[in-house]
Amino acid sequence: MKLILASTSKYKSQLLNQAKLKHIQIESNFDEKTIENDNVYEYVKALSLKKALSIKDKVKTGIILGMDTVVFVNNKILEKPKDNNEVRKFLKMCSNNTTEVITGITLINKNTNEIITDYAITYVTLRKISDEDIDFYIKTETYALNVSGFIIETSISNFIEKIEGSFFNILGAPVETIYKHLHKKWNISLKDLEN
Repeated sequence: MKLILASTSKYKSQLLNQAKLKHIQIESNFDEKTIENDNVYEYVKALSLKKALSIKDKVKTGIILGMDTVVFVNNKILEKPKDNNEVRKFLKMCSNNTTEVITGITLINKNTNEIITDYAITYVTLRKISDEDIDFYIKTETYALNVSGFIIETSISNFIEKIEGSFFNILGAPVETIYKHLHKKWNISLKDLEN
C-alpha cells in the first residue's frame, strides 16, 4: 500500500521515515489563507483535509496523508513571525506558560474513497525564559522565522517543564495518530507500506 504525503517538506518526510512510515511526496498547492479559524481544532482538521484533497486527482491508488500544525497559546494561534521582534513576542507568550501544539491529519483512501480527519494535541509547559536566553535563541536559531512559537529541539529544550502527549506531534508529524488510523481502519501494518 502506498502512503502519499501531501507536502514536499523534507522535515515531515524525515519524521515519517524515522517512524518507518514509508511514503512518497506530492506537493500540495492549497492556499491556507482561504480557511477561517474560528475554532482551532476544526481549523487544523480543515487545513489537513484541504491539503489532502488538493492532490487527490494526482493519485490513482493508495492513501493520501494531509497534515498541518499550529501553535495555540492564550486563545491565539501563533502564525509564522514576520520578524525577530515577533519571535520575541511569541516566546514571551510561551514562557512560563502551557502551549498547545495541534496537528490536524487527514487520511484519504483512494481505493475505498473513505476519509478520516482527526487531530493530535501535545501540551508543552515551559519555565520562564529570560530576555537574555530569548535573545540567544533568536541569534542562534536560523529557522526561528519559519515556525510559529518555538523549535523544541533547540535551546528551548532547556526550559521544558513538562510535555503531555506526542513528542513527534511537536515536531509536526503525530506518527502515533497516523498509524493508529491506518491500522485500526484499514488493517495496514508498517510492513504493508511501500515506497
